[in-house]
Amino acid sequence: MTTTLTDRYVYAATRWLPGKTRSEVADELRERIGDTVAARGETPEAEREVLEALGDPLRVAADYTGREPALIGPRFFFPWLRLTVVLLCVVGPVVGAIVATVAAFEGEDIGSIITGGLGALVQTSMQVAFWTTVVFAVLDWSGSRLPDTQWSVDRLPEPLQNTGSLGELIATLVFLPLSAVLIVWQQVRPPSIDGERLPLADPDLWSWYLPLLLVVLALEVGHALWIHRAGWTGVTATANLALSLLFAIPTIVLLLDGSLVNPELVAHLDWDSEIVRQVSKGSAFVIALVSLWEILDGYRKAYTATRVPVAAQ
Repeated sequence: MTTTLTDRYVYAATRWLPGKTRSEVADELRERIGDTVAARGETPEAEREVLEALGDPLRVAADYTGREPALIGPRFFFPWLRLTVVLLCVVGPVVGAIVATVAAFEGEDIGSIITGGLGALVQTSMQVAFWTTVVFAVLDWSGSRLPDTQWSVDRLPEPLQNTGSLGELIATLVFLPLSAVLIVWQQVRPPSIDGERLPLADPDLWSWYLPLLLVVLALEVGHALWIHRAGWTGVTATANLALSLLFAIPTIVLLLDGSLVNPELVAHLDWDSEIVRQVSKGSAFVIALVSLWEILDGYRKAYTATRVPVAAQ
């Protein structure tokens, strides 16, 4: 059996349509093509000209069905967008932080910890975006309905302030510089213990960690001023993520390795080394939890700010 160009065109236009719709569109399209070709003389050249004029068969099928050729249509686009943003802001950073924390507790080097955490964040974000899109695309193309999709003014949120409070800013501007002073002071002029001055932190850490800590504190001050001026956004939340990891990862590594506290001070005070080790591990765990909370809270504030307008001043 020889197929004509019209047969091939109708097949190409309807092969992805569901059964009943496919037959209806095929009959209507075949009739349209036949009438147009007949009006032009019913020659092979006329048939080719008509099909060329119709254009891409998939575009013709979309016109017949009334469905725009989009992966996710307007009914599901905004629910998909809201859910995807929430999952990307929460799931990715949480998984990345957990992977980095586990790697730190297992004693891996700092490069492996950072690359492992960032790799987990990127991979998780890609998986979240992909599978969320697949689910919504299937729901849209299957004709499913979302519950309570009718919008009304009763769903309008109350306006909130997006920027941090003045009290938080003042506390930050007092606490962070004071912390920097104490870090320098404990090394330059530590308290006298039994007539001997010994710094709390290992002096060898001045080769990299303590200067890094001072830089992080300075950046935190700038970040606090930035938030107070511009408010919480995706960019400021991501900067908060970077600063939290920049502080937490090396600090946790040093605590788990037992390299943060000055060993001469431990020996001078005759502290039990096992107790010091357990306290250091507990401190590392607390820092990991606090840093994770700060990261999630930053993204929560940024997400909240995108959903509500800033109150008029």
